[in-house]
Amino acid sequence: MFEHLQEISEHFSVEQMTTIAEEFLDRHPQAKAQDIYRWLWEGEFGAGSRSQASNLDELTSAIRKARMHKTAGTQPMWEYLGLTQRLLHINIIPYSDAGCPLKRILNLAERIRDFRPDQLRFKMQWGFLKTQVVPGMRITVDELNSFENEIPFHMTPELPFTDEFTQEYGTGYLIVPQDLFFETFPEYSPHSGES
Repeated sequence: MFEHLQEISEHFSVEQMTTIAEEFLDRHPQAKAQDIYRWLWEGEFGAGSRSQASNLDELTSAIRKARMHKTAGTQPMWEYLGLTQRLLHINIIPYSDAGCPLKRILNLAERIRDFRPDQLRFKMQWGFLKTQVVPGMRITVDELNSFENEIPFHMTPELPFTDEFTQEYGTGYLIVPQDLFFETFPEYSPHSGES
């Protein structure tokens, strides 16, 4: 079933997608089924109805708000969104603290509108991620299946992160295209040894 997932991913092998799934689950042990769904959903569809900063005033205000969160300064600059890694979650505090240009990240965030989401690719990522849940984890495959049955999954609805997830991990991030971010900032590429 998952041999097609490698074809759908433009950049990464099944082994690399397994590593990305494991990293997300390890970094977010409090994640519930809805949070995993949203992480995959943003990786395929972008920010959706979640408002991203669109000008410098909004971005500087978001940075100030993010600095008040308990995770301020502890996050990596970027994290993959979804298993095909088309989009990145850029944590705005480490980005700002590194002296990176704020206007440039806003320009990159605008570029996600150029991406075409694919519902089938999203559903395959969801199915693949369920195979990464093993006994002993806080979340179970039964919880993921139950969540899937409670929503109109066939329509891939947009659902937010849970309140518990946003309280634990914050909302101080922008979504940008992975290839454009690393093209603009090659020093942060995973091939440079930093993330």
